Amino acid sequence: MAYRTLLAELEENGAYTLSERRDPSARTPRPIATTLSRHAIFGFVDFGVHDALVISEGREITYLVIPFSIPTADSLSATGGTCVAIRPEAGLSEEYLRGWAHAMKECLGDAIEVGMLTERAAAIYFESQVRAFSDTTEVIVP
Repeated sequence: MAYRTLLAELEENGAYTLSERRDPSARTPRPIATTLSRHAIFGFVDFGVHDALVISEGREITYLVIPFSIPTADSLSATGGTCVAIRPEAGLSEEYLRGWAHAMKECLGDAIEVGMLTERAAAIYFESQVRAFSDTTEVIVP
């Protein structure tokens, strides 16, 4: 589990309880919200804070949190993002997705810095490339 992780656990009533785990050794995290739908869980992701979202439904599904912001010298804070389900069996491990996002953002940031792209064009391109993972895995853009 990543260092700043949201954890959603399915309760017997079919709703989810959401907690935040910043310390991996914490045994009983305090709930942030209760009686959430699966869809509502994603609305609690803070793209400037969280690294991952884990949904426990008998089995755990881990989503990597990827902000859409592109790093430049004049970078703005995270302005939205996506949650991409990690699927190692399909070649989409956490390491692969983190590396891919980092490399993509670095290249786009460099293109912005030299004037090849505007920040808006780079962000739109990056988002379209992330959405392309939906052919292989679940991609949630809240």
